[in-house]
Amino acid sequence: MMILYYKIVRIEILRNGYRATTIPEELSDPPMERKKMPQRKWNQYTAVKKYPMLKEYLERFNTTSFYNEVPGLISFFYLQGQALVDHVRIPVWASALDPRIHVFWIQATRSGKTIAWEFTGEVAKLAGLNIDMFTSGTDSALIGSIDSVSDGEGGYETVEKEGLLGGKKCLNFDEGSILLQPNPKQFFSEVILYLQQAMNTVGSHSNTLTKHMKNGKVETESRVSLWITSFPPAGVKEYVLTKGLFQRVLLLYRPWSDDMRQTVSEQRMGGVFKNKLENVMTLDDIAKHFVNIREKTELRVLHLANLSRQDWDGFNPAQKEIVAREVMHDMFSVESSFEPQLMASVEEYYTLVRGMDKHLSDVVCSFIPNVLNYTVLFATHLAMMRVERDGIPFDDEWKVSGDDVEMATEILYDIYEQLVLWLESEVEVGAKATEKIARKDKWANAIKSCKTVEIEGKGDGWVLKSDMFERYASQNGYSRPTVYRKFGEEKGLFRNARVGSAKYVQFKEDSQ
Repeated sequence: MMILYYKIVRIEILRNGYRATTIPEELSDPPMERKKMPQRKWNQYTAVKKYPMLKEYLERFNTTSFYNEVPGLISFFYLQGQALVDHVRIPVWASALDPRIHVFWIQATRSGKTIAWEFTGEVAKLAGLNIDMFTSGTDSALIGSIDSVSDGEGGYETVEKEGLLGGKKCLNFDEGSILLQPNPKQFFSEVILYLQQAMNTVGSHSNTLTKHMKNGKVETESRVSLWITSFPPAGVKEYVLTKGLFQRVLLLYRPWSDDMRQTVSEQRMGGVFKNKLENVMTLDDIAKHFVNIREKTELRVLHLANLSRQDWDGFNPAQKEIVAREVMHDMFSVESSFEPQLMASVEEYYTLVRGMDKHLSDVVCSFIPNVLNYTVLFATHLAMMRVERDGIPFDDEWKVSGDDVEMATEILYDIYEQLVLWLESEVEVGAKATEKIARKDKWANAIKSCKTVEIEGKGDGWVLKSDMFERYASQNGYSRPTVYRKFGEEKGLFRNARVGSAKYVQFKEDSQ
């Protein structure tokens, strides 16, 4: 039996189901004090520990792009999603999800983003996946065009030409900053719209990009996986808060300090004239994983649909989509632990934003449905990795478990928390020194609203730390992670004491 603690409920995942019971506040408080900065290291994620292929991939990635293991981890699922785009659909009520992962990675310049794509793109090519890059262009370059060409007999005929967003491919958008301008040019406003449509579920009407041109109407179904990178330009927070593009991608923001730059430089220079590839997996062997999992998944689709490979190869994309949706309910089964763990993940994501400023929380909460979609997708990808790792036959039962959801949530919680902290901290950038007094007053107001106690040998004026945190969050509209970060920044204002398991704080006399 596995017990997961949250603010209000204790969820016990049993073999045959689960039950949720209210627990005392004092028992639920300790998990709320978990500090997530710094976050887990890449090799501390359970998924990396359980799946040697994932670990091998990241160790090879680390020889190319330094200290970017989390983007590297995401790039693995990015590649696997594109490899399976024709075969996997995940039913969600009356709709479905496709396995693609779309990434928008915001990080400082010269921090390894471009070379990370070089690695990802090379693996993609070796795995038989198409890759391309967008820099600039026209509507027709993106969604396709209808061109008039000579028919050789003095006349003309129309030929439809596919655009970058058409078909299956890994598409890199290396200058994402042009999408982050407060008032982008008309063309890039349309690009944003096209990208949003391209990310809608394959097979849905909203996934088809349409443009009326002089030679006719172009309709493009997009099966691309988007990998967009950008440095953090001025005003990016306001754009993230107001544009719908970011609610569709997996938005990965990573701070990059001068100390990290120096560490990366030292790491790079430590490999000069040295063979650092002796003890890591080759790119060819890494690519074989994606080839193998695609082939096994295709065999499963053919088995479930009672089709031959010849039948499948003769189908057009629309016919393949029909087959994929017909078998999606039989593709996977879920263990009894799946749904309760998914409900626990919902609770955990929403716990992050409780108590936040209403305006900001409305926007930040708008990311959660997509984070939950990616939780389901990552869990499914991990389940398929287990199929490959354990050699489960294509005609056997393929299961998605609560453990898969928990491993996915570990990764995505850290990404989402970093996003929340960034959006909140950006509000405070540029604060003047005189605002320190106001910040101190906020803590003083929180303490004044708490019950004070006397601790033997230490005097009176002590308050429960958890009580002060709760009042501080409520009074100022902050999320819990931000409260702990702010306390860390202002911890010199306080004395600390412990009575049994209870933690107390007191304003220092020279701070009052």
